[in-house]
Amino acid sequence: MSYLDEEGNEIDVRTMEQGTDFIAKVDIYHPGIRGWYSDMALSQIFPSGWEIINERLLSTNRNDFVSEHSEYRDYRDDRVYTYFSLGKRTSRTYYVRLNAAYLGKFYLPAVDCQAMYDNTIHANTEGMWVNVVMNKN
Repeated sequence: MSYLDEEGNEIDVRTMEQGTDFIAKVDIYHPGIRGWYSDMALSQIFPSGWEIINERLLSTNRNDFVSEHSEYRDYRDDRVYTYFSLGKRTSRTYYVRLNAAYLGKFYLPAVDCQAMYDNTIHANTEGMWVNVVMNKN
């Protein structure tokens, strides 16, 4: 899990200026320990101070930060669920565009990826507190 600015540079999201657009990037890798991972679910829940920029609703199509194939992506107010399968020793990268919209201190929950029908296949990140601060301009 990493966060990028619009140029693709890694950024620290613990403190961000209000109005900042940025990208959440998730890299998922199958280490090859078992066979094909099917029915995988990636759950990304974002702090209430951040807004998801749903590019499917925009008239412009950007070609940077394009997510890899998934069977389905479900965009909600504060979360994105991505469903996919993963072969041995392969990886997938998924992006979500975000905006630091509201001032305050918010909790960024853990990102979770798991097989929907096999609870032995599971990975997650740690959650953390994030701050959206007043723009200095």
